[in-house]
Amino acid sequence: MKNSMLLLAWLAFLCADFTLAMLSLQVRDVWSLSSLVWFPAGMVLGVICALRPVYWPVWLLSAALVHLLASQLYGRPVTVSLIFCGYDLLLLTVTALLWQLCYGAMFRPAKVREMLLLLALCCATGLIERLASSWTLWLLDYPTDHSVSFVWMLGYILSYMPLTFFTLWLITSKGERQRSVRHAVLAAGLLLVMALIFFSPYPPSSSELRWQDLALIASLALPVSLALYGELLLLSGFLAAAVVIALSATLFGHGPFLSSHHSLPQSILLASGYGGVFALPALLYAGVIAQKNAQLARRRIGMRLLDEALQQGRFQRFQLQSEGAIRWRYQCWWPQDHHAPASWSQFVAWLHQDDRAAAEQLQRAASAYPQHLLVRMTDFSGHFYPVNMALVACQRGSRRYYEGVIFPVARQAASEETT
Repeated sequence: MKNSMLLLAWLAFLCADFTLAMLSLQVRDVWSLSSLVWFPAGMVLGVICALRPVYWPVWLLSAALVHLLASQLYGRPVTVSLIFCGYDLLLLTVTALLWQLCYGAMFRPAKVREMLLLLALCCATGLIERLASSWTLWLLDYPTDHSVSFVWMLGYILSYMPLTFFTLWLITSKGERQRSVRHAVLAAGLLLVMALIFFSPYPPSSSELRWQDLALIASLALPVSLALYGELLLLSGFLAAAVVIALSATLFGHGPFLSSHHSLPQSILLASGYGGVFALPALLYAGVIAQKNAQLARRRIGMRLLDEALQQGRFQRFQLQSEGAIRWRYQCWWPQDHHAPASWSQFVAWLHQDDRAAAEQLQRAASAYPQHLLVRMTDFSGHFYPVNMALVACQRGSRRYYEGVIFPVARQAASEETT
């Protein structure tokens, strides 16, 4: 079963890689002989960042063969194809090595600093790849411009980064299940909206504001609305598909970025810049939301463990209202023929007479930092035993209340103190 799944994944990778390669080769920069976008780089980088280096040769060799096959079908010279394929896979491998040096294999970037680190590594290696390939072609007497355009490089990288995150999260999400089908339906609906925005007929440019322009501006809110759920796999899949839709529409003569004032390569650069503005903030925002959700989940688990400990032991939690009413969380101390104190004055009456003033002072001096007090509380036979009491003041809007806990001191420790 495992081998068949790996085979299916490899075949799906080959099909997607070839399709994206042929799509990316539709527009090339005549000054550098390279493609303005290269979506397969995102898939390859995501795969090798996730897997251990022992599996890299199969995927890198497959990606190289697909790269060369697509280039030859498109009519590229063999030398140019080998140069771009070699430098592309070499620098992607370096990026993956640096990434795994920091975090190891099968690591999912879920925090903002991890996403920014991967983006910074891609920018650095992308700049090196651009320099190396252009200078190599220039040394081989190809008529290329060996200067580096930072705008072109940034758009080139941002166009495939959503695919990198999606592939990386897809591989590392083995055995996980999406929490809700509604989120997937929402993502599909948002993709349909993106397709309508970019593939709907655009009227000729005029001085009037077109509804498509307003829809394009409003589309920037679509990934942010999906990022609120903090599901990084679903969001990255939506962003990858949305960026491919935006650039594909521009490649085939649709969308808002086409203009009589711009050439097709310039329009592609505008579309890739839009893809970066569209994807990167949403990914970072989703990382923040996912981190906050993880913290809240850990705190909820901790509170459940604490509540379980309080229920199993001789502990009592209570909430004291500002008017003096007490609500007990658990009442295991109080037998059925003895009702738990319903007010602060009744609770103080259970304490030793010499400790009541200190308890009142503790209630008056309670603050956001927990205050502790050792008092003596009577049991149902009239004997007193020492207990620790802690009280903290809470504020909810204009209402002030207190959270408290009482727990007995160990009998052995108490006897040692009395002796």
